[in-house]
Amino acid sequence: MKLPLVFIVLGAFMAIGGLLALANPFAASIAVTTLVGIFFLVAGIGQLWAAWSTPEDDHRLWHGALGLLTLVIGVMLLANPVAGTLSLTLIVGLLFVMSGGARLGIAFRMRDSRYFWLLLVSGALSALIGLLILGNIATAATSILGLLLGIQLLFEGAALIALGLISRQR
Repeated sequence: MKLPLVFIVLGAFMAIGGLLALANPFAASIAVTTLVGIFFLVAGIGQLWAAWSTPEDDHRLWHGALGLLTLVIGVMLLANPVAGTLSLTLIVGLLFVMSGGARLGIAFRMRDSRYFWLLLVSGALSALIGLLILGNIATAATSILGLLLGIQLLFEGAALIALGLISRQR
């Protein structure tokens, strides 16, 4: 199979996955939480193994403690994905508020720039989205992760399809 066709097929699968996630954001949110839980679990095991197998490491105790914490977080996310979804949604809301606030700060430092309004609007919208998520965390937790996943998959799929079509023309 030629590379452009691989991009087009992969992009189509991602776009379909994005549409499915948008059609059922709660299920997609649980899927995101489960995947994050698996990543934390594997990372925790890896870090514990690294701490255990390197007795000459001066920071072995810290690596072991961080590995244990990471492992526990992974187990908690996998044991109760609904509660984990709530926790991850809280983190997403905080990230939106913090990144929006940072962009607002940058915008006000660049008042003379022609990009001032772009940074200002972008920062304000991010902060507002974050505040909306945090202001209604219980409702947002059932859908926001799935919606973000769906949007990301849809755009990634479209980009891969476009890349495949452009590659095919060359």
